[in-house]
Amino acid sequence: MKNLKLLIIILIIFAIGIGAVILVLTTQNNKNNETANNNAIYGNSEGNDVTENITNENIIDAEAPQITFNTSLQEITSSSMLYSISNNINKYFNYIKNGNEQAVNELGGNNLYTIQNNAKYVVKQAYSTANEFMTKYYTYGVLTVANGNNTVTKQDIYMIVYLTADNKGYRLETITKEEASHIEEIELEEKIDISQGTYNIYEYEHIDNVGLMEVYLKDFIFRISTATEEGYNLLNEEYRDKRFGNVNEFTKYVTEKQDQLRDINIVQYDVDSSDSDYKIYKGTDENGNYYNIKETSFMEYEIMLDNYTMEDYSDASDEEIIEKSAQKFILMLNSADYKNAYNLLEPTFKQTNFPTEQDFINYVKSNWYKRNIIASKEVTDEGICNVTIKETLSTKSNKMEKQFKVTLLDDDMNFYIEFNV
Repeated sequence: MKNLKLLIIILIIFAIGIGAVILVLTTQNNKNNETANNNAIYGNSEGNDVTENITNENIIDAEAPQITFNTSLQEITSSSMLYSISNNINKYFNYIKNGNEQAVNELGGNNLYTIQNNAKYVVKQAYSTANEFMTKYYTYGVLTVANGNNTVTKQDIYMIVYLTADNKGYRLETITKEEASHIEEIELEEKIDISQGTYNIYEYEHIDNVGLMEVYLKDFIFRISTATEEGYNLLNEEYRDKRFGNVNEFTKYVTEKQDQLRDINIVQYDVDSSDSDYKIYKGTDENGNYYNIKETSFMEYEIMLDNYTMEDYSDASDEEIIEKSAQKFILMLNSADYKNAYNLLEPTFKQTNFPTEQDFINYVKSNWYKRNIIASKEVTDEGICNVTIKETLSTKSNKMEKQFKVTLLDDDMNFYIEFNV
């Protein structure tokens, strides 16, 4: 019984102690809250005794600034953006050519253009301005229309592309050169209603380096197929003069290679962007044809069609020059560069075996492969370059052995060549 009484007394004392602690803590908390509230309203006159956390809980933040849309005019330099703008405008001209009235009307109608043959539009310059409702692209480009007799007609086009923000619908408006010279940024509340139809859906496409190289090659093919001189003028000038000399020789090349030029598929490529003023794309297609494209800006480029015409041998040894000379001659045959290859033949050898250039061309087409791949090459002590040639990369038989004798004429890589007929 005594033990029970003792236990009851201990529990009572423990409960009283707990109650006292709770009372002290409650009083202190109320006091802190009052101090904090007073400091929030009147400021803390006693220094920085109140903790930062308590003070921050009671300070009301200033009203956040209202976000405004940047409507300023921006020049577009992205190749993907310019490529996409070109494509979406180009669709419009193709719809006109094909007589698709619904598509033409969805894109703004047509009362300016009559297109019956192949046509291509390329944007040259574009600016954008946008608000929360829409984007306006002010564009300048060139429309090239084939006349059907190896000539083309070119027209400068100034156009606005209206692209809505809430859908992908877009509309086109042709403007004058004078209007284009006074373009202005979009107003904050400017808005235009465009109903998304079947044909006015704006398509954006990201394009990488190999894709851009193929864009230039397709443009080059369009130029030479509609007006050969257009493609000729796209060649690097020094290369053009050295490789072809005139547009007639270039026309022969195009005719000879037309099947391979119809659809170029790049299988190996390299991009050199070390110079800030231009970018160089180098690539080989599935037929072994080599291309070198120097781009100064979007769709501004020049092109070379082989990797031997402009090659520099100044640092090569005599043995290397002999080897490279034989290789150059073979590459000439692959590129249908028959005229220049014929001119490299040693005069007596040429007169004995191929009195005319056509004799040489007939021989090459009958006795060499369409594409001659060098499997191995070796220069002997007598200065003869022995070359093993095959038709395809996977060829294991039916190889051709050729021996080339090279006579160096000067330090500028001019030479004569003979081979076993």
